[in-house]
Order: sequence, then structure tokens, then C-alpha cells
Amino acid sequence: MLRWYVAPVMLVACLLSTVWESFLYNDARSTLEVIQAGATFAFMHCFVYGVSANYLRSFVDRVSYQSLYQPIMRFLLVAAVSSLVMSFTGVLVLYDGIHLPTLLISWLGWWIGDMSGILVLVPVFIGLINRISPRHGLLLALRYEPSGRTDYVMFSAKIAITSVMLVGIALAAYYTGSAEVACLVFFIALPQMWIVHTESPMRVAVSVAIFSFLSALLVSILQMGEQAYIFQVVISVVASAAYFTLAVPALVAQNQALYKEISTDFLSKTVTRQHFIKLAEQNLKHASRYDFDTTLLLFDIDNFKQVNDQYGHMAGDEVLQKFARLVKSKIRESDILGRFGGDEFMLLLPQTTLQSAHKVAESIRCGMLELNLSHSGMSVSCSVGAASMTADSGFDEAFEKADQALLKAKRSGRNKTVLHTID
Repeated sequence: MLRWYVAPVMLVACLLSTVWESFLYNDARSTLEVIQAGATFAFMHCFVYGVSANYLRSFVDRVSYQSLYQPIMRFLLVAAVSSLVMSFTGVLVLYDGIHLPTLLISWLGWWIGDMSGILVLVPVFIGLINRISPRHGLLLALRYEPSGRTDYVMFSAKIAITSVMLVGIALAAYYTGSAEVACLVFFIALPQMWIVHTESPMRVAVSVAIFSFLSALLVSILQMGEQAYIFQVVISVVASAAYFTLAVPALVAQNQALYKEISTDFLSKTVTRQHFIKLAEQNLKHASRYDFDTTLLLFDIDNFKQVNDQYGHMAGDEVLQKFARLVKSKIRESDILGRFGGDEFMLLLPQTTLQSAHKVAESIRCGMLELNLSHSGMSVSCSVGAASMTADSGFDEAFEKADQALLKAKRSGRNKTVLHTID
């Protein structure tokens, strides 16, 4: 994200880490040799990881939360390959790896350690940069919030559960000295997946970082040198699984957005015709089972074409929007309002008799006359047709009856409510 501007900082960090390693292991190298080794290490580190980071950066700005799968897969692959190249080259160049008796162990240790660091720290830094300087692409994609996102208290509880499990497994492995017991740490993936599916990507990155730091701390305090590889591998596996699984809630969020888009009318924010019919048929089954009355109302805004012609289509849109808000203010949460098309709306009233529905319709019709519209002198009214719905007749027959009642209301002067009754 910061391009090559961070290269000087990386160079200094690599030099300092080389000096610290020399001091820690008290090797016999001179100061000049340590500096030369540090400079070589810094150059290799900046080149390998710089090239990898720039490759990832080439597609980062085109990423959205709907397409997290591919960038996450690329990130995981690049992390594995770049750390592999860095570790193998480092062992060969810095430690004369060809003649090193512990070539395989040294290389594997370096590789797993570097890969774990990349998988754990890079997403955290991305999240921090995103908070400081938000932008499009991956940084913005990682800002989506899952629908089940919890508060900080619940998130802290999940972290606590994960930490308690980790400490318990580490202590059991320490006192038994068993590698098999240490492998139980893989079960940490369970609470971690819980966090992935219920928290934001930033919190996922933080939870992985906390788990990794606590694992390294426990291995150091308990001096679990022989089992350190197990914990390092678990860090890489849990981090990879967590970020790969991020694509699942992102996909769920995308599906929810698409479902809302296809089931909601953009202008009036009511349900669409197709979705209304689906909900009506579901309601009919429920009403038939429990013997409930159900009523269907059809609304038509009177002389709507004249509103568009005289005041413009923006005024017509305003009428539709304010009508929808008026109806919503008059009905229950269980009632369903949908737009049939143009200036016609449908209202499903579960557990409502035709006579009770008449009162609702009249309340809406009278409220329509009092709408506060932006154009002075503009007033609108609506006509209403009502019919009972039964499981035997179905939605289509009820709609036809309500439509006949609506036509009768319009032909008899408009601004009326007409009930369909059996002659």
C-alpha cells in the first residue's frame, strides 16, 4: 500500500534484527561481518517481499467485498511462495546452506516463521491503514460489516474463550510433554471460525494476531522448543483458514444485498410484484392452516398521468414515495405493501376481515388527501378495491376480485373504497 516508501524502514529493521540475533546467540562474527550480513539480509528481504507486495498491489484497487475470494487466495499463495523463496535463499546465502548440517530444519523453521508473520501481520496493517486513510479497493472491501456483528463485549468474550483454550492446551502439552496433546491446539480453529462468521474483517485480523502473539508467548515462557513447530504451523493454518473463510460471510452479505435489491422496489421501498405474490401465497397457506381471514387491497392513484404531465416526473415520484410512507404509517409490521407497477400498489392484511380492511383503506384514502407535497396547489387522491383471500381461490382470483372492485371505484367517480362482495 505504501509502495517503496517503506524500504528505508525495512532496511533499518533488517539491520537491527541481524545485530540483535548476533548479540542473542553470541556468535563469533566481527562487527563488519554482522553489518554485511544485515545489509545482505535487508536487500534480499526488501527485494523478495517488495516484488510480492507490488504484485498484490496491482489488483488491490479493483477488489470489492463481493469478490474477496480471489484476492484472498492470491494473498495466501503469494505469502507461501515469497516466504519460501526468502527462507531458502537466506539459508543458502547467509548461512552457507549447502554445507549446513541442519539445512532442512533451518529452512523449514525460517519458512514457517516468515509465512506466519505475513499471514498474521499484513491484514492487521491493512486494517490500520484503512482506519487512518480509507480508500477504495481492498481497504474499502475490508470495511464491510456482517449482519450478525456483535458489540465489543461479545467480541472480547470470544477472544477470552479462544485464549483460555490456548492456555489450557499449552499447559497440558507442557506438563505431559506430549506432541499429540500439543496438536489439540488445532481445535482453536473452531472459535476462530465463529469470530470469522460474526465479526468484521478487522476484528478477525485482530483475533488472529492476538492468538499468534499469545501462542509465541506461551512457547517462550514454557520453553516448549520441541513443540514450537506445532504452534507455528497452527498459526499459519488458523490464519489461512480465517482469511479464506472471510469469503463466505462476504458472499452471504452479497447474496443478502442482491435479495434485497430484487425483492424491493427502488423508488417506493416497498416489495416488488413478484416478491409480494410469493409472500401472499405463503401467507395463504398459514391462514388456511389456522383458519385466519386475509384481505387484499389494491390502490390506484387518481389522475396520476396528469400529475406527471403538469408537474413533471419528479413530482410523480414524490407522490409515489409519500404514498408508500403514508401506507406504512397506517399498517402493522405483519402487513405487506407492494408496488404492482406504475401508480398501483397492493396491500396484504393477514388476520383481517373485509370489514376491518375497509377501515384501513378509508384511513389511507383520507390520509392521501392531506399529503404535504412540494408543489403548491397539487393535491392527489386514490381509489381502493378490496377482496377477501382464501386458500381455495388463491392469490390470482383474489387479485381479480380486488381489481374489479377498484375499477368500480374509479368508474363511480374515484377517491372511493369499494369492497368486492358476493351478489
